[in-house]
Amino acid sequence: MRMVLIAVLTSVVALPAKAQQPSVHATRIAALVEPYLKHPRVNAVSVGVISGDTQWNSHYGLLDGAKSSPPGDKTIYEIGSISKVFTSLLVAEAVESGRLKLDDPISTIMTELATENPDVGRITFRQLSHHVSGLPMTPTNLKPADPTNPFADYDQDQLNEYLLTAKPERKPDVAYEYSNLGVGLLGDLLARQAGISYEELLRQKVTEPLKMSDTGTRLSDKQNTRVAPPHNAALLPDGRWDFGALAGCGGICSTVDDMLLFAKAWLNPPKTSLGKAMELAWKQHRPAQGAERAMGLGWMIAGDGSTRWHNGVTGGYQSMLLISRELNSATILLCNTAGSETDALGEQIFQTVVGMDVKPRTFEKPFDVDAKTVQRLAGRYQLTPGFVMTVQATDVRLQVQLTGQQFLPIFPTSRTEWKYKAVDATLHFELPETGNCPKVTLHQNGAQLPFVRIKE
Repeated sequence: MRMVLIAVLTSVVALPAKAQQPSVHATRIAALVEPYLKHPRVNAVSVGVISGDTQWNSHYGLLDGAKSSPPGDKTIYEIGSISKVFTSLLVAEAVESGRLKLDDPISTIMTELATENPDVGRITFRQLSHHVSGLPMTPTNLKPADPTNPFADYDQDQLNEYLLTAKPERKPDVAYEYSNLGVGLLGDLLARQAGISYEELLRQKVTEPLKMSDTGTRLSDKQNTRVAPPHNAALLPDGRWDFGALAGCGGICSTVDDMLLFAKAWLNPPKTSLGKAMELAWKQHRPAQGAERAMGLGWMIAGDGSTRWHNGVTGGYQSMLLISRELNSATILLCNTAGSETDALGEQIFQTVVGMDVKPRTFEKPFDVDAKTVQRLAGRYQLTPGFVMTVQATDVRLQVQLTGQQFLPIFPTSRTEWKYKAVDATLHFELPETGNCPKVTLHQNGAQLPFVRIKE
């Protein structure tokens, strides 16, 4: 099952003497996006930029194929794990308002944990925000009815059941382990304390004060007409993600316009209690330790020690937000194609905005496989009774589903070898001179798993 709300930024954002004005590099930004559209890696991309006192939006590509429209300032996207910045800001607001302390145990809100499961109950709000709580990526009782919408039916009763019985494999603060569960729990606990939903808490404390009218976890019917249709890495239609109890880890949707309001507020926090909470969340709370990055509350801190960033990926979307107070600059990138590698593009755009000379990315030309061969590879293959690989063909593309998991696209390096992008795995098809492929072998983590075609 793909749980891909993971943040990854490994390179250092270098700082030049000063940021440049948009007119200097607008053409360069278009050139950076162009390879992603040409090869293609994305359907549509929306970019928002703040550079000094100037800000602007630009949009590229088409939302859903040749006959569709381009995105615009009010196009709504899922922002995935950038939601974690909002949730950690809600924690900071609760601290500034005196409702809790960062190092309070979570049992101060869910009191039964103190006696029924103290190992979990002693986890602190700070540890949840920093991904050092000892909790795993996802709860072990998350078993989605629809693997393409994994969080949709995970409710508070299931979360309570997990928290009261879980035995974490490691103690808090021992090691960094990125956890959707941890930050989703953070949002849920704050909503419990306030006696309202996470959506309402977000609206009252953040989006309404910042006039972000198109940002939230629940969209109106009218807003739904402006949502960018989601696509997977093969540019095929995918599904939107719904969130239950864990909405705080990745359930927020927004627009470029709203996210620029959000970025601008971080550059110049308002003189309000929310502004104080922003200052608390912005400051470095955890230093870099070995391969572990430095962190604020929710924010990742880049190697330059100044730039704050977070990204997000859901089933059909990818996003990236970078902000530097030192250079009074920010970039937001929203894309309706998951697995599109646009984290690197967002970083390149930000580097261009702050005055670096960045070269457009080059992509290898994809190997072409004719439609007839692709159809010969499609079919259902069995490893063991009940564990089946479904290979589905669309034109000259393939997507694969293993039993209990969602469809993922694969890409050819030859007529018989196809690779995943979402995971480090390869499929090798045995293709006879004529007829359909009788067998496909999955190569992953050193294992070779042979699947044999099922005769329908």
